[in-house]
Amino acid sequence: MNTKQLLFFLKTAEINSIAAAARALDVAQPSVSLQLENLEHEVGAKLFDRSFRGVVLTESGQIFKAHAESIIRQVEQAKLDVHQFEREPAGQLSIGMTQPIGNIISVPLLALVEQHYPNIKLELYTGLSYSLSNQLLAGEIDIAISSPDGSDLSQIRQERLFQEKLFISMGTDPKVPAHQSLKEKSTITFADLAEHEVIVTGERDSLGYVLRRYEKETGIKIPHKPAYGQLMTTLRYVVDGYGMLLSPTSAFYHLQQVGQIHALEVVEPRLWRDVYISTSLNRPETAMLKVIIPLIHQVTEQEFKAGRWQGRLDLA
Repeated sequence: MNTKQLLFFLKTAEINSIAAAARALDVAQPSVSLQLENLEHEVGAKLFDRSFRGVVLTESGQIFKAHAESIIRQVEQAKLDVHQFEREPAGQLSIGMTQPIGNIISVPLLALVEQHYPNIKLELYTGLSYSLSNQLLAGEIDIAISSPDGSDLSQIRQERLFQEKLFISMGTDPKVPAHQSLKEKSTITFADLAEHEVIVTGERDSLGYVLRRYEKETGIKIPHKPAYGQLMTTLRYVVDGYGMLLSPTSAFYHLQQVGQIHALEVVEPRLWRDVYISTSLNRPETAMLKVIIPLIHQVTEQEFKAGRWQGRLDLA
């Protein structure tokens, strides 16, 4: 199997015609046909159904197509990495973050990169922890900044960035009667939290995973309901006084600063969540990664010292 076969395969799958793919690739049609036949023989499966109308991918072909696209992306990235190794870092770097982390570090990170490495273009994405891991392994992002969720991390390289403290955030004018007594408090015990319904992301995401761990350790079950998709929507619901959200301060610090959020630290026990910088073990550490990761640490330290991201920075 070689890249020529993969490129011929992907172009044929895109156009659904061997003849048209040959014209687009500027090669003879028999050459494309031969490469596809060799590829099917090597894979040991029929990749296309052929008819007088053209070709369409079989189910096996659909599965193989996703792998072929990933391989070609990695080959192109490898070429770029080698080309840039001894030059000033330049190119596009994709970073995926959970929504709270994106809320706290995206803007200062973009500013630092523009200041120090103007030839690097950052693409920032947000998502739940498990989806970021999948994107990282698929080669769709270069770095993931998130927390453990029980997923298989055997193909992922991790570096601990921070340990964030978890809080309950609520509106300063709660509409739920049971929340009224919490307005003047700064802490809430885990046992007392069980008397309230808490908004938390699903069981597959890291926050749900962490909550289940503490529930198991304490034997206390916390009533909860799912978040409302985007963080902004959930925070609007909380600010308007209708719910309580379990999250780190990175999610709501900007609303707390203007008096729209009241935060309670969860105690007995305190709740902590590790945050990691993750990269794929299937890809080498590139010049861009080597300069961007220290900037992520710099921004994290900056936000910690400013009190916007509460937790533990010195993890040695």
